[in-house]
Amino acid sequence: MALRIFGLFFLLFVLWIQGMSAEVLERVVGIIGDEVYTLMDLEKMASDFGLRPEGGENPLQRELKKKAFYREVWRRLLEREILDREARRLGVEPKQDEIDRALERLRRRHGLSEEQLAKELHAQGFTLQGYRRYLKAQMEKSRILDLLIRPKISPSEADLMAYYEAHKDQYTVPERVRLSQIFIAFSGKGQKGAEEKLEKVLQELERGRSFEEVARVYSEDPSAPEGGDLGYLRADELDPRLWEEIRDLEVGEISPVIRSSRGFHVLLLTGREGARPLPFEEVKDKVLADYYGEELQKGYEQWLREAKRRYRVKELL
Repeated sequence: MALRIFGLFFLLFVLWIQGMSAEVLERVVGIIGDEVYTLMDLEKMASDFGLRPEGGENPLQRELKKKAFYREVWRRLLEREILDREARRLGVEPKQDEIDRALERLRRRHGLSEEQLAKELHAQGFTLQGYRRYLKAQMEKSRILDLLIRPKISPSEADLMAYYEAHKDQYTVPERVRLSQIFIAFSGKGQKGAEEKLEKVLQELERGRSFEEVARVYSEDPSAPEGGDLGYLRADELDPRLWEEIRDLEVGEISPVIRSSRGFHVLLLTGREGARPLPFEEVKDKVLADYYGEELQKGYEQWLREAKRRYRVKELL
């Protein structure tokens, strides 16, 4: 009898939990015109955007990530719905055969069978039909940009110069240093053999022999015949550990011995060039492209805000 009562209470508890879950998923997250969207809609449509909820290390973190997931799905869903309605209104909605051709071009470009394409899309969080809807929205966005926003962007020379001056740090030659190197490899002699050869290098330098001569005799780097000269290098062209050791050296100063996974490095700083701005005429095409891209995005965001008002969008998430 007690077991039967316990079973009844357990069943009622499960039904209560299920009811709570259903109630949560039916929560309204937004309204576009007369159409209502719920959390359940977001769950179903997440695969249209390649989105999946992330896990978390604790309940609070999982809850925060779940909310961020819902917000992102809603943001993309809202944008897509507006694009779809506006494309129909303007008469630029893509036809199904256009979407088919775009999908076929994608498949052929990557050399995939239809089955492989479906698997690849699934791995990225998409269903095949969801990806078709994604492609359609991208085509609609491109057509709306071409029709309504691109024609309004016509910068003058003064506009481009003002943009260049305001973003000059984007149009600079980065700092560079000129280095010479003596490199002793571990391979072929082991660490002990490398240490013995390194000791000879350090003794020669201490005696006053030039870095260039020592590099020619002892270095195992391809630059040895040139006295170890590596030319001018940017920070992103060097191993981060090497950059950290030489970034504050004075010209003519030799670094401490630097150990890497390959061997020992001794570096001489022979020159330094600070970051310098490139002349406007030299980067004018890039300035135009950057200006155009930024204005296009601004124009699109303004258009999207106005479209939200026209469709009486209410965001409740």
